[in-house]
Amino acid sequence: MNLRQLEAFRAVMVTRSITQAAQSMHLSQPAVSKLIADLEYAIGFKLFVRSKGSALTVTPEAEYFYHEVERSFIGVDALKKTADDIRNLSTGNLHIASLPALAFSFLPHVIRAFQKRHPGVSIHLDTHSSSTVRQLVANQQFDIGLATRAHEVAGMSASTFLRSVGACILPPGHRLADRAYIEPADLAGEPFISLMHGDRTRRRVDRIFEDAGVERDLVVETQYAITHCNLVTLGVGCSIVNPATAIGFVSQGLVILPFRPRIEFEYLLYTPSFRALSQTALRFIEIMTEVRDEMVAAGTFGEPPVGQGAPTDDT
Repeated sequence: MNLRQLEAFRAVMVTRSITQAAQSMHLSQPAVSKLIADLEYAIGFKLFVRSKGSALTVTPEAEYFYHEVERSFIGVDALKKTADDIRNLSTGNLHIASLPALAFSFLPHVIRAFQKRHPGVSIHLDTHSSSTVRQLVANQQFDIGLATRAHEVAGMSASTFLRSVGACILPPGHRLADRAYIEPADLAGEPFISLMHGDRTRRRVDRIFEDAGVERDLVVETQYAITHCNLVTLGVGCSIVNPATAIGFVSQGLVILPFRPRIEFEYLLYTPSFRALSQTALRFIEIMTEVRDEMVAAGTFGEPPVGQGAPTDDT
């Protein structure tokens, strides 16, 4: 007994005709008759009585058997629907971990674009420090991670996803707000909000000001660029951040200006290496790349970085 035989039996029971069952299955009448005969042989009793010149007669055994077959096909139909939903990305779960710099401004645009195309997928977005993001992905707990570069970590693959040019952010109405761009000398003696000691970007920013012989007034050190933007908007000081993070504060009067010399913020895409990526995760990365390219072209991430393009493998 096989599924094709049961499909033929079900079709005959529904149509009460070998001919119509054959049409519904896109088979010849003899082919359906053979499937029914093979099924009867396999189960050991008659399903239909065939008389020349009269309608097909259904046996009582066939009626009882059909009841059980129909129950089974309800399960098969449910499996087919589930398979269709998975194939069409109409269902599923996606777990994303990101550092705040991209979780605050960039990923919401990606999620909106993804949800418009695949509204049945449930997305879980967790925001953590870069070190935690990397660990979560390495532990195979998340499908996608966005974080800064670090030494190679076992259990995950990494590729450069985005290089963003840093911008200087100033409080509303700041004396430098009408400048075309900001240089280190412009910030001499200015209250400055800095990243924490040990942060790679902090070291690069400090080196730029040291090389220029400029001293800032470091009034606050804090870990996340979003906090920088809030503090600057409140007039506590100025800072240098990824401009995409600051875009959401422009409506509150925050001023964003290019900074010279250019400083790049690099973000990597991390994926678990001990399990295959789902079709849902691959599709999300595809849309995430589309949104990134659109935002780069629009200047959301500052001036187009040198060599910006598709992600490259990063070992």
